[in-house]
Amino acid sequence: MSARTVRWLLSLAHAPRGAGGRGSLTILRHHRVYDDRERPLYRLGVSAWVLRDQLRFLAAERLTPITVGEGLAHLAGGGAGHRVALSFDDGYRDNVERALPLLAETGARATFFLTAGLMEERQPAWWDVLDHALATTRSRELRWAPSGAPRVWPLGGLAERSAALHALLPAFRTSLAERDRRLASLRQALEVTAAAPCEFATWDEARAFAAAGMEVGAHTLHHPHLSVLEAADQHHEIAASKQQVEARLGVSVAGLAYPGGDHDDVTVAACRASGLTYAVTTRAGDVVAPFDPFRISRRGFSEGACLGPGGRFSRRLARAELDGAFDRLRATAREVAS
Repeated sequence: MSARTVRWLLSLAHAPRGAGGRGSLTILRHHRVYDDRERPLYRLGVSAWVLRDQLRFLAAERLTPITVGEGLAHLAGGGAGHRVALSFDDGYRDNVERALPLLAETGARATFFLTAGLMEERQPAWWDVLDHALATTRSRELRWAPSGAPRVWPLGGLAERSAALHALLPAFRTSLAERDRRLASLRQALEVTAAAPCEFATWDEARAFAAAGMEVGAHTLHHPHLSVLEAADQHHEIAASKQQVEARLGVSVAGLAYPGGDHDDVTVAACRASGLTYAVTTRAGDVVAPFDPFRISRRGFSEGACLGPGGRFSRRLARAELDGAFDRLRATAREVAS
C-alpha cells in the first residue's frame, strides 16, 4: 500500500479540529513554486496551481496565512484560537514571480528565509548542482565513491536518475569544503563541465518581498548542515546572513530557518548571540505557549500532502495535513529508514 493511499485512508477517519480554544499556531513550510510544466529530478516545492488551491482552501477555512513573526507574537501575547503562518525557504526567484502574486490574491502574508551568501555570490544551491549534473550527463551510469568503496547507480532514464539523486543526498551532509569537493568529484565522474544555473532571486528582485509587506528572515550564507560545523563557523553563517539581508534589503531580521532543520545547542547559542529572536526547524507540529523560540516546529505542505486520487487537490487531505494527522506516520517512516 502506497504512502499516498495510507494518507487518503487516514484522512477519511480524521475529525477536523475546532476553531476556538487555546492559542495555537501551525507554520507551513514551502520552498519553490514551479511552473506547472516543470519536472525537475529533485522536486523541492509545489506547482503554482497547487499553491493557489492551498491558499484558497486556507481562506475558505478562515485561516488566511500570516507571517511567522506575527503568529509568534499572537501566541506570546496570550492570543486564543488557531492561526496559520506560511514560510518559504531559500530565496528562489520563483518565490517573487509566482508566490507573491498568489499570496496577493487572497490577502495572505508569509515569511521568506533567504540564503544570503548564495544570493550575493550568484551561486546555485548544492542540490541544484547535483540535480543539474544528473539531469544533463550523457553517462548511463554513475560509478562514484564519496568515501569508501565505489558504488554504481544506473542512469538509464528519469526514474533511475531521480532515484540516484535521492540516494546520494546523505553523502553531502559534510563540511562546506568537503561538500564542494564531493560535488566537483561527482561532476567529474559524470563528465559534466557546464555550470548549473543560479536560480535564486537577485537582491533587486528580493526587495519585492519587503515591498509587498512580507517578513524577511535569514537562512544562513551557504545552506550548510550547521551541526557538522565548528562553533565559529556556525556563528559566521548565521550572523553574517542576518547582517547581509538587513544591509541589502533595509529590513530588520528577527528569524532564521535552520537549513534542513539541522541544529544543535551550539547553533541555538549562535542564534542568540547574533541578535535573532526566533528560529524554525523542520520538525512537524503545532506551536503553543510557552514555546522555545529557537526550536519552533513547522509542518511541510507539499503536493503529496494534499493531492488525492487522480492528482486533484483534496480539501479533506489538506485539512488532515493541517491538523497534523500524518505527523506520526512520517515520524515512524523516519525511524524505520534510520
